[in-house]
Amino acid sequence: MLKKTKMNQSKLFAGLTGVAALALVTACSAEEPAPDEQPADQQTEQQEATTPADSPDTATTEPTETTEDTGNDATESPASGGDEVYSIIEAVESEYSGGFIVDIDRDDEGSMYEVDVVADNEVYQLDVSADGTINVDETDTDEDDIREAEQASVPVTEALDEAFNQHPDSTFDQIQLDEDDGSIHWEIDLDDANGSEVELNVPAA
Repeated sequence: MLKKTKMNQSKLFAGLTGVAALALVTACSAEEPAPDEQPADQQTEQQEATTPADSPDTATTEPTETTEDTGNDATESPASGGDEVYSIIEAVESEYSGGFIVDIDRDDEGSMYEVDVVADNEVYQLDVSADGTINVDETDTDEDDIREAEQASVPVTEALDEAFNQHPDSTFDQIQLDEDDGSIHWEIDLDDANGSEVELNVPAA
């Protein structure tokens, strides 16, 4: 009888111990949140931390386009390129790349130009029409023209620019590279607005 009572007590004690352990495990599981779940307050704090606040510094603005002023309009000669002679020069220089024009003479009617250009140690005497058509009149080896072309550092266009800057209402008549007393210069003839002839010299070196 006593042995049976002891056995019953042992079973009862073991049962109580199991119930207590089960209750403890259940309580711990209820108190600890699942690993993937976070409290609502903590989620809100994280969202506020990762969301940038709107401010004027972070606002997107469109870039402003700026136009660079090169000042070319202020420095460009008002007559440069305006006279027909510039198109004649362009046609000759395109045909004789690297050549140096030493003489241009417009005929009285203005429909033809006689142009001398030094290229490859030869002087080409050309007849150039107003539309840029070029015909070779003759070729020679004028030593004076070749030497002057080698010494000159101011091309014909720059000399004409200077002449038209001084006389903007004039039209072209003639220009020639010449040397006097060892000085290289351009002799230029223009016709002013009244039809009078204007003569001037522009240094060529």
